This record gives sequence, structure tokens and C-alpha cells, in this order.
Amino acid sequence: MALNVPDVGENLAVGAFVNKLTPENPVLRLYSNNITPADSDTAATYTEATFAGYASITLTGASWSAPASGVTSFAQQTFTRSSTGATENIYGYYVTQVTSGILMWSERDAAAPAAMTNSGDNIKLTPTIGAN
Repeated sequence: MALNVPDVGENLAVGAFVNKLTPENPVLRLYSNNITPADSDTAATYTEATFAGYASITLTGASWSAPASGVTSFAQQTFTRSSTGATENIYGYYVTQVTSGILMWSERDAAAPAAMTNSGDNIKLTPTIGAN
């Protein structure tokens, strides 16, 4: 996967860096439309997953690792299908702010799509972001 911080996400980062914005927890979401993230994306660019058992995951600020060498990460998160049904293909994930809904970053899975069909099918992600 290649992480993409779109223009709206860059604006959030710069605003937070100079303390112009109120911090918000990020929300991890899966997307099901066959796209490659781009700089012009907004949250509306992505079609959020809807398979049985799916729910977005709020990534609370206190649970991120202490940044080191410009990188921070969150514990692995698992999205699990709760019942068998029509296949939903998942192409990647995107992260929005919990209150504003503004897109922070996104990433397409290099092996996409991942088919979510059967009860117990899952996708595991370890959210990580860095600056270089």
C-alpha cells in the first residue's frame, strides 16, 4: 500500500502543527469503490464498506505510540464479517476526523480487492503514519 495524504489532510496537518485547529480523534474506515487515492480526494470520494458486522473504528489519541523518528502507530485493528452473504470487495482504507469528517489520509491495498463474503472473513490493519 502507498499512503496518500490529500490536500485537505495536508491542510489539517499544517493547521494542527501551528495550533490553529482543535485536535480530533481519527476514524479508520474501509472503502469498497475501486479507486486509487489521489491528492484531490475528500471523504466523499470513498464508498464506505457495508458488509455484515462492519463498523468504523475510532482511533483515540491516547492509544497511538509515542512518535519516534517521525513515525507513530496504533495497535492492529480487525474488521470481521459477521455472516455469509453477497460479496463486498474492499480496496483499501481511509481515515477521517471523528467530528468534522475531513479526510486525513487513505491507502489502497496493493493486493486489492479483498473479498468479504463468508462469516469470519476479516481484514487486519495496523494504522501507521509518518513524516519525512
